[in-house]
Amino acid sequence: MSWLLENWFGSKESLEQVREDIHEHLHKEFYLGISGIDNPEQSSTRIPSTELELVMNGPWDNRLEETEAELLQYIHDELPAVVRDEVGVVPFFTQVTDDGYLVLTYIRNATNRSVLLQKLPLTLITNEGEVVAKKTFDLIPAGPIGDLTSRPFEFLFRWDEFSKLPEQEVPLTLTYQKPAAPKAVEEMTQGLTKEENEKYLKQAKEHSPLAAGQVDLQVLDITKGEEDGLRVIVAFRNGLEKRLEFTEVPIIVNDEEGNNVARIQYTLANMKVEANSNRVWAFDIPSTSIKQDDYDVSKLTAVIPKARQSKKQPAVNPTVENNKGLLQ
Repeated sequence: MSWLLENWFGSKESLEQVREDIHEHLHKEFYLGISGIDNPEQSSTRIPSTELELVMNGPWDNRLEETEAELLQYIHDELPAVVRDEVGVVPFFTQVTDDGYLVLTYIRNATNRSVLLQKLPLTLITNEGEVVAKKTFDLIPAGPIGDLTSRPFEFLFRWDEFSKLPEQEVPLTLTYQKPAAPKAVEEMTQGLTKEENEKYLKQAKEHSPLAAGQVDLQVLDITKGEEDGLRVIVAFRNGLEKRLEFTEVPIIVNDEEGNNVARIQYTLANMKVEANSNRVWAFDIPSTSIKQDDYDVSKLTAVIPKARQSKKQPAVNPTVENNKGLLQ
């Protein structure tokens, strides 16, 4: 990673001398909207950047010289305050490379819970608002971002991924457009093929009838995931006469002896289950969150200790299911 850092600010000799350059390169932060509030960037409830812990990961971990790590920390501390209870992405440097257009960012988690980002759709636009590249980045291998934590991330748009190649001197801005809310019904899902969705919906319905007024979360299956990870299939069953929205789902995976294999908490955006309907969802657990190397997937069980609904919804106390996975 040294080549990315060594010439960012020319030949300036001290961190203090790069202060103005930092703010010159800094882009506007955008938010992922996990707090549920409209226009979070307008919120005045913010946390100073210095109150977040900067954690190196992936290609940054143990590959930086001391001066480079110090520079990243200095840049981070110079960032504007971040909106409380939100996850923000703030680009702080861009560079044209042989491979493509590189954007270096900090992803800042200003919530009090760990957040696992799955798919992050990003766009590059010109100052005139023209879209030149779109790409969805898979962040699952990077694992969850801890509470009150910042992590540097690099996003590379390769030249063959551009819909239009801009002139080299044209500045580009990284943007994010929050996905539209799903139009609800039980066919809507995440991470499953159409065939898998139909299979698991049928399995959820046949498991046991859901009485009117009940809400139930079932772990339907645990399978191998990508890159030595795990995939946990959960059915959300809503027997109420109103739509429910879930914002957090913690999952604990244990082996046949009850030993913990993985423990992870997911933050969901726009996870709604319509009245008297079912919805299935695939939760990917990255290998970085798995605590054991030797386990039998067929003997794993999953526990959902508590699934948090939107504060706008009444509290629900689901029953315990004796299945491949429990709801307590």
